Amino acid sequence: MTEIAKVDLTNLNDDAVVSERSSGVALRDRAFRELYEREFDFVWRNLARLGVRDSDLEDRAQEVFIIAHRKLDLFEDRGSGPRAWLFQIALRIASNARRESRRRPATPDLEAIELVASGDDASRYTFQRDATDQLDALLQQMDFDRRTVLILHEIEEMSAAEIADVLAVPLNTVYSRLRVAKQEFERLHLRETRRTAFPRLEVVR
Repeated sequence: MTEIAKVDLTNLNDDAVVSERSSGVALRDRAFRELYEREFDFVWRNLARLGVRDSDLEDRAQEVFIIAHRKLDLFEDRGSGPRAWLFQIALRIASNARRESRRRPATPDLEAIELVASGDDASRYTFQRDATDQLDALLQQMDFDRRTVLILHEIEEMSAAEIADVLAVPLNTVYSRLRVAKQEFERLHLRETRRTAFPRLEVVR
């Protein structure tokens, strides 16, 4: 990401101050645009995996970047890059979204309904989403804290130390959650595999 310029304005006249400030704003805006374009998909998929409804993803992703834009000057890269920082914001947004979703019914996925109703597009839509949907369905069944650690380690490929920094928890807590999360995921995956391989037969009376 383009580094935000720090300009010393103390020894400049008024016109020069305005010019330097304008230059700094332009650099800041460019840095944010680069961040948005590069990391929007990252934010979107992790909001989904943290339990945000499909119908809310667009608004919640925009909310993450609104906060990021407001706090961009406060960002400090501690070696994990902006993704760790964005995930912290996304984690809070997802927590708020899950609380709100309990108080209102889900909105139907109109895009999915239209595609399924369109015949040939239905198989393409199903093919593209099946693998991701199966992964996300398993993740949704997991404890939220363990799910978060598993996403960051196995999907986003962060180290345990980076995860500890993102979540503000001790390193040993990360290792403990990750160990249990892997066991939980494997158990859920095995159960799902058995369920799909040996579906319960409906008794026709």
